[in-house]
Amino acid sequence: MMIVRELWREAARFPAALAWSTGLLALVFLTHVAQAVAIAWSMSAVLRGRPEDVLAALALIVGIALARTALSLAQASAAAGLGGRVRQALRRRAMRAALVPERLHDTDARDGSMRAALGDGVDGTDAYVSKYIPAIAQVFLACPVVVAALAVLSPVAGLCVAAGIVLALLGPMAWKRMMARRGLDHWDSYEDLSSDLLESLRGMATLRTLGDVPGTRRRLHSRSEALRGATERVMRVSLAETAVIDFAVQAGIVAAAVAALGHAASGQGPAIEVYLILLLSSEAFRPIRDLSRHWHAGFLGLTAIPGLARIGAFASGQAPEGVSERGLPESGDPQGAASRTSDTPAGGPTSGPTTEQADELRVSGLGFRYPGARDDVLHDLDLTARRGSLTAITGESGAGKSTLFDLVLGFLAPDRGGITLDGWPVSPDDVAVVSQRPVLFAGSIRDNLAVTRPDRPDRSDRSDEQDPDDSDLAAACRSAGILDDVRRLPQGFDTEVTEAGTNLSGGQRQRLALARALLARRPVLLVDEPTSALDAARAAEVVDTLHRVARDRIVIMISHRPETLTGAADVLRLDAGHLERSAP
Repeated sequence: MMIVRELWREAARFPAALAWSTGLLALVFLTHVAQAVAIAWSMSAVLRGRPEDVLAALALIVGIALARTALSLAQASAAAGLGGRVRQALRRRAMRAALVPERLHDTDARDGSMRAALGDGVDGTDAYVSKYIPAIAQVFLACPVVVAALAVLSPVAGLCVAAGIVLALLGPMAWKRMMARRGLDHWDSYEDLSSDLLESLRGMATLRTLGDVPGTRRRLHSRSEALRGATERVMRVSLAETAVIDFAVQAGIVAAAVAALGHAASGQGPAIEVYLILLLSSEAFRPIRDLSRHWHAGFLGLTAIPGLARIGAFASGQAPEGVSERGLPESGDPQGAASRTSDTPAGGPTSGPTTEQADELRVSGLGFRYPGARDDVLHDLDLTARRGSLTAITGESGAGKSTLFDLVLGFLAPDRGGITLDGWPVSPDDVAVVSQRPVLFAGSIRDNLAVTRPDRPDRSDRSDEQDPDDSDLAAACRSAGILDDVRRLPQGFDTEVTEAGTNLSGGQRQRLALARALLARRPVLLVDEPTSALDAARAAEVVDTLHRVARDRIVIMISHRPETLTGAADVLRLDAGHLERSAP
C-alpha cells in the first residue's frame, strides 16, 4: 500500500465525488459477499437434497449478479468523474504556476519535460485517484466486516485471514523507500526522452540539412535505453512487492481452508458453515487484489509526482509566493498586476479604465537587469503612449525592445520604476500582443480566434459570456487583412489548422494572430515586427490596420522596416537602455 499525500489532498478537494465513488465500490464488494453466501447456500442445499432451496439460491445469485453489473457501471462513472476533476484541477494549477516570469525565463527548463508533466504526468494520476484511493477505503471498510464474520464462524479462520491481510498491507511497505527512489529515476528518464524527442521533431529540417540525423538517432536510442533500464529496475522491485502480496493472500486462504476442513471434520456445524468459511476467506482478499492491480496501473503517474511538485501542481490552495491564483504578480509587486477594480489608489476613483478603452500608457523611470548580468538592459526609461496614434519603437537587436514588451505584459517585474494605464498599475489583462512568431494551435481557425474572449478577474459571473460569432470573427479578420484568405479556404472559419499552423503561410499566421489580438478587445496592443513575413502590399495593409486600431486603442509597435514607420506619430529609438525620439 502506497499513500501519496499530495493526491489524497487533491481527491479530498472533492469530498462528495470521493464519497460517492467509495460508497458505490463498497456496495459492489457487498454484492460479492452476498453472492458468496448464496453460493454456499446452494451448495449446502444440493448436499442436503433440497431442490427448492437450490432454485431459490440460483435466482438470488442471478439477481445479485445483475445488481452488481448496475452498481459497477455507476461506480466506474463516479470514479471517472472524480479522476477527471482532479486532473483538471492539477493541470490548471500547474499551468498557472508555469506561466510566471521565473519559469518562463528559466533557461534550464525544457519544453519536453514540461509537456511530459502536464500531459502524461497529470493523466497518469487518474488511476491512483479514481481507483486506488477508493480501493484503499474499501480495504478498511470491507475487510474488517468479512474478518468479523469469519471469526464468528471459526475464530481460527478469522485469525488466519486477518494475519494474511495485515501481511499483505504492511509487507510491501518495506519496499516503499526503494520504490520511491527508483520511481524518480524512471520519471527523470521519461522526461529526458520526451524533451529530446520534441526538440528533434522541431528541428528535423535543420538536422537533415546539417547531416546530424544519425547522431540524433543515437541520442534518442541512448535515452530510450536509459528509460528501458529504469523501467526494468522499477519492475524488479515491483515484482518483489507483488510476490509478498500473493504470498500473504495465498497463505491466508490456505490457512482458512485448513481451519474450515478441521471445522468440518470435528462435526461442529452444518456444511453451509464450511462453504461460507472457504468462500468468505477468498472474498476477504478481493480488496487486496484490487489494490495491487490498481497500483500497477497507476505507477507511471506516481513516478511523475516529483515533477508535478516541482512545477507547483500541488500548491495547497495558494499560488507560489508572489503570484496570485491567476498566475499574475501580486498587487504589492512593482508591476501591480492586481485588477484595478479591486484596488483603489489613494485619492483616486473607485474603478479603473474600462476593459476595451484607455487613454494613456505611461512608463516612468523603468529599470531592469537580468539575474547574473553585469549591466541593466533598461534604466531610467520613460515612455508615454496615447490612444489615437501609433507609437513605434526601433533599435538594434539586443537593445531591450522585447524586454520592454515583457515588462508591460507582466512576464517580468521591473527592478525600478512602474507602468501605469490611466494612472492605474497596468495588468496583463489590459494588454494584447502579436508576436513576431505567432503561436497557432491544432484545431479550427474559429478555435484559434475564439481563445481571446474576455476573461477579466473582476468578473465573477461569466456565465453569460459566449464565443465570438461569425460577424465578430469576420470583422476582426477584415481589419487584419485575412478575411479574403479565410473565405477562400474549404471550410472557412471551420478549416482545420495543423499543429503550429504549418498548413498556413507565415503571413497568414501573422494576420490571424493580429485578428485574434483585436478580438481580445484590450486597451493596449503590443505588436512585434508585424510585417516581417509579408510582402510589401500585405505589409502596407497591416500597417493601415494598425493605424485604424490605434484610433480606439493604445498601439505600440516594434519594427525594423522603414516602410512600417510611415505615418507613425511617435517613432522612438531604444539605445543604451533609453528611448530617444527619432524621425519617422
